[in-house]
Amino acid sequence: MIDARTLLERAAEQRLSCELMPRNAGAWTRATVERVERGGVVVRVPDGGILPGADVRCWIRVDDVPYTFDASVVRTSVPVSDRTESGVMLGFIDRLEIATRTSGGLILEALPPTGGPVSLLGGSVQVVDLEPQVWTVTTPSDAALIFVEGGSLRLRIALPDAPPMELTARVRRLTHGSGHLLYALAIQDVEDAVRYADLLDAARSTLQL
Repeated sequence: MIDARTLLERAAEQRLSCELMPRNAGAWTRATVERVERGGVVVRVPDGGILPGADVRCWIRVDDVPYTFDASVVRTSVPVSDRTESGVMLGFIDRLEIATRTSGGLILEALPPTGGPVSLLGGSVQVVDLEPQVWTVTTPSDAALIFVEGGSLRLRIALPDAPPMELTARVRRLTHGSGHLLYALAIQDVEDAVRYADLLDAARSTLQL
C-alpha cells in the first residue's frame, strides 16, 4: 500500500512539479509541491484557476514512477516559498495509485503521420485522463518526441467486442515537468458522437478514470 504522506513529503523535498485538473473541467494546470502539513499538501499554482472546494485529479512522477490521486481544494491563497499567496492546500487525498492502467482488451492508439501506431496504454506513453474534448497522455522527458505541439494526428479507440473508431486530434499543449512531458490532445473530428460517447464511457470505466 502506498503511503500518501511519505510520497508527497518526498515530492516536496525535491520541489517536484505536478498536474492538477478540476474534475470534468478538461484542462490541466501546472503546480509545484511545496510542503506537507497536517491538513494536506500545499502546492504552488502560479497561473491560478483552482477554486476553493473543487475536486481535482492530480498526476505526479516521483522517483521516475507516475502516480495519480484525487483530492479536494481545502484552501486557496496559501503563502508559499516565492513569497506570494499562490498556494493551494489539497486535502481528503484518495485513490492514490501508480498510474499504470490495466487495459482489459481496450485499444487506445495514436496514429502519427509517419510510423506505426503508438499505444497509449503502456511502454513510454501512458494515458492520464480521457475527456470527450481532450485526451491527456504523458511520456518520460527523455523519450523520443512523438507528438508535436500544434500538430495533428489520428487516434484510435476500440473495445474487444466492437470495431475500432478513429478520431482527428490536435496537440493543443505540451507541458514540461520533472522528468515527464504532458500532452493535451484536443479532439477535433468525431463522425459518430453517440458511438464515441459510448466507447469513451467504457474506456474510462475499464481504466478507472
